Amino acid sequence: MLGLYVSRNGQLTTKTGNLNLKLDTPKEFGTQGGSGTNPEELIGGGYAACFGGALTVAAKELKLKLSPDTTITSLVSIGPKQPKGFQLAVELRVAKTGLEGQDYDSAIDLAHQICPFSHALKNIEVETVKA
Repeated sequence: MLGLYVSRNGQLTTKTGNLNLKLDTPKEFGTQGGSGTNPEELIGGGYAACFGGALTVAAKELKLKLSPDTTITSLVSIGPKQPKGFQLAVELRVAKTGLEGQDYDSAIDLAHQICPFSHALKNIEVETVKA
């Protein structure tokens, strides 16, 4: 997927034009924020969608019945990284799976092994919680 990204206060448009977003710097960077989205929100949305797909695959592989009402909420935060820079952290809230105990834990673990976002973001703190 190709895209054009013009700074934090710019425009993100995909080659197909299906995604065309105004970008703003988040308040966490000491700005007033703005009506546009930011890269952290995009990561959150992408991660939630990707992890949901991976969880579906994981449940099938484990022969578990995943509820069609399953929801994944991704909360992305950003803060300072020592000695310099910024660091992301993610909390994935997984709800309404219909899975309990070891079945839930096994499906979550396998989903992280399958999910490309989990692979790409392996150097950040990712907490998965049952919501």
